[in-house]
Amino acid sequence: MLLFPQKAGATIDATSRKFYVLSARSGMSEQLCEQFRMAGINAVNTLHQDFHQEGLSIPTNANGVVVDIGASEQIDEIVQSIQMQIPRDVWCCLVGDSDSISLAQAFARNNINYFSIHAQQDVMVQAAVSGIELKANRQPVSISVLGCKGGVGTSTIGYQLSNEIARIKQMPTLFIHGAHGSQDLDLIAGMKLTHEITMGGKQLDLMNSQSEQLPNLNQADLQKYNFVVFEQSIITADKELQRHLVESSLCLILVMDRSMASVRVARNMIENLQLLQRTSQASRRLFLCINDSRPVAANALTPEDIKSILNRPVDLIFPYNKQKNTAQIKRLPFSRKISPMDELTHYVLGGATNPKASRKNQLRLRSGKVS
Repeated sequence: MLLFPQKAGATIDATSRKFYVLSARSGMSEQLCEQFRMAGINAVNTLHQDFHQEGLSIPTNANGVVVDIGASEQIDEIVQSIQMQIPRDVWCCLVGDSDSISLAQAFARNNINYFSIHAQQDVMVQAAVSGIELKANRQPVSISVLGCKGGVGTSTIGYQLSNEIARIKQMPTLFIHGAHGSQDLDLIAGMKLTHEITMGGKQLDLMNSQSEQLPNLNQADLQKYNFVVFEQSIITADKELQRHLVESSLCLILVMDRSMASVRVARNMIENLQLLQRTSQASRRLFLCINDSRPVAANALTPEDIKSILNRPVDLIFPYNKQKNTAQIKRLPFSRKISPMDELTHYVLGGATNPKASRKNQLRLRSGKVS
């Protein structure tokens, strides 16, 4: 077995592997490079970058990446960065200053290998040279866009979000239309779709699913995707399906209107999320969206009302568009005002949920410079 993944029929030896050490510490990165060269892996280079910086770029010819996390022990933040910035078909491992067993176990639970940079360099290099299979099946960023009421535009929001992620991150992205969806993805995407994966654009594929559940993302035909966006309505979802969606999604987006019925569905999902976090300490992100697909009625719930019921604020509002009799969902390509879709994409990709974000950050988002 080989350390790095390879295509069927291909052979990769130690001398042909393209290997990169990513570290902001020049002395440490060169030390690691020297270790690999001495062991016979010559195609190794240093990327002098901080792993958390914006605009991180992994070379397209990379077979493997070693990431120096220094003294950081921010597990959730590091795992999220790995998922969002390193392609799934590139083997990677983490090295750091800590020799904590619990830290290594925490990364292992996320299918990421961690080595102490001081005590385990030899182990890491020996594993690479001897060809021990260390490649772990890292999970993609799974995002569920769930409609808490019929006709709230969940399909359009999910499709537009997928397009934006693929455009900004330039990594393989899959949009899955669930069985409980509106079944109008072909109209939204402007192409005929089947239950097979269909190319929807650069770095974006589309699929109509016959299942109400998020599929197993470890199956062979889904291995290449860094981002998977799953969309459907959950107004009739039972407790088992709600629990499955919470457990299977790293990010949940609940789309509501201003009715009590949709808020009640959202509250059930939030309770499932809270239960998961209490019992397993799992990290999940949740965003609440209001989509005003029709004029707001006088007796409709306000964001403040919804906040008091759900005990958490609404993150985004897609305002009613009088000209098109629908909600403003799409990006505003010629406007200097950031759109709700830009804002949602920013949040999903790890941006700060600060309503007073600077104009500089907003314009960077719209230009695609978001990590």
